[in-house]
Amino acid sequence: MPSAPEPQTTSVLEAKAPAFSIAEAEEFAKRLFGVGGSARALVSERDQNFHLRSDESREYVLKIANPAEDPAVLDFQTQALLHIARVNPELPVPHLVATAEGAASCWVEGAGGTRFITRLLSYLPGGLLNDAEPTRELLRDVGASAAKLGQALRGYFHPAARPELLWDITQAASVRERTHHIEDPEVRGRVEGVLDRLVEQVLPILEGMRAQVIHNDVSCLNTIVEGDRVVGVIDFGDLIHAPLICDLAVPISELIVGVDDPFDVAMEITAGYDAVESLTAEEIAVIFDLVTARTAMTIAIASWRVCDHPENRDYIMAGIGENKKMLVWLLDQKSEKFHECLRKACDLRA
Repeated sequence: MPSAPEPQTTSVLEAKAPAFSIAEAEEFAKRLFGVGGSARALVSERDQNFHLRSDESREYVLKIANPAEDPAVLDFQTQALLHIARVNPELPVPHLVATAEGAASCWVEGAGGTRFITRLLSYLPGGLLNDAEPTRELLRDVGASAAKLGQALRGYFHPAARPELLWDITQAASVRERTHHIEDPEVRGRVEGVLDRLVEQVLPILEGMRAQVIHNDVSCLNTIVEGDRVVGVIDFGDLIHAPLICDLAVPISELIVGVDDPFDVAMEITAGYDAVESLTAEEIAVIFDLVTARTAMTIAIASWRVCDHPENRDYIMAGIGENKKMLVWLLDQKSEKFHECLRKACDLRA
């Protein structure tokens, strides 16, 4: 792991992303990793990523980390990829490409002497789940893929496995402190009510459930698909040690948005997960609260971030209107009905 720079005082979600040119990205790939080729910029929330096509027609992703990223946390993510490559090399996740010196990552320097950790990974071809037709088979494979990834990460740990991370459901109290950025008072009240319930009633229950390092973001923008199959899961930036069941809440909370039958979608994803990794009755009982909390967190975090990054408003606020509608729908439902559907998906009886 590269030696640490001076401590950062700005959080990752507040710091400006790197702003290297395509020519600089191509130069980094050639000089540091020995891969010559042409690059194009990829959309990213907090880092800077480039799709690189080598002179030999191989494809890679050059990742330049946000300057506020803790090097220990980046090493946590890097070592997780190396762990998966050892225990399940067939799992479709990016593989690290070593530098010319054999390291998994290295530093590059930008304007003003700011240094950034840089990695080169294999590129996973395919389309985004966000753009795919959510068939029954695909929904089940999304759940199964999340479960397989969890199994591959089982047994892995790292000293930096519990970083401060707003997207960690167990750290929802930090998100609650930012809800004043939600402009609509009615929406703000709903979000605050959900987060208060999570902190006061659900998190104490989660403390007794099985926990491990989880991907924590098997989402529509991080899942690569071909037809009815998942062919890749990317972006390990939200990796965290947390209750295992939190990993299932992410794809459910995203894929039930904007569909005719959210219950059916949630059932299919849960059935796919349970077919690989059997869920306990206690875990199934908290899924509704976790999905509702994740939806509320999405609204709160986007509302906060857009204040600091108005230039990135379209990316940050994409889909937030639909999430607000989904939060209303969830709160109008009886959690018992949601619970009953998921028990049925897993063939559990009351």
